[in-house]
Amino acid sequence: MGLIESVEEIIADFRKSLQADGGDIELLDVADGIVKVRISGTTVPATFSYFLRKYRTREGVSCGRCQIPTKTIVSALEGALKEKIPQITKVEAVRDRDMTGMSC
Repeated sequence: MGLIESVEEIIADFRKSLQADGGDIELLDVADGIVKVRISGTTVPATFSYFLRKYRTREGVSCGRCQIPTKTIVSALEGALKEKIPQITKVEAVRDRDMTGMSC
């Protein structure tokens, strides 16, 4: 399996979790160890987030009523990718318009 296919496989798992919360993630590019993704905002409050429970993270989440911040998703994805694919050094998110003002 090639680098891009390995990245796509991990992102597919993230996609299922984010879609369960009303969001989405799309792989845009993999180059020089950097993965670029587009993240669509989630629609459920953090308290009810399938994504946060599955990936056991609350980094950047200051309350249970807010949506999941982009940095929380990027951090979880970066950790998963670096753990399984040593060539990956960073994940960058291209922000969707509907994600502005998303943090608590």
